Amino acid sequence: MTDIKTLFKFKSQQPYYDKERYGIKNNTVRVIDLNDERFLDLIYWNRVGWNDGDIQIQITNVEQPNNSFTRDIRDISIYNNLMVITWNEKEVK
Repeated sequence: MTDIKTLFKFKSQQPYYDKERYGIKNNTVRVIDLNDERFLDLIYWNRVGWNDGDIQIQITNVEQPNNSFTRDIRDISIYNNLMVITWNEKEVK
């Protein structure tokens, strides 16, 4: 059995990246790809549960790959073939 991930990396493009970084939009919606281990691990966490700080999401700006932020995941919701990953807001200065 492979190790279950606790940090999930995704990319985002403008204008969504800035909205996500500054807390205007504190989630991302992704089409579930069962060939992508990130989704399998997120489904695992969704089933077993977790405590605050156990799992995180890192969002990287597609246009500026050196720009990214990391947040604690608050909720994972699945609807049909979509996954909504919501994170705790963090004050950005």
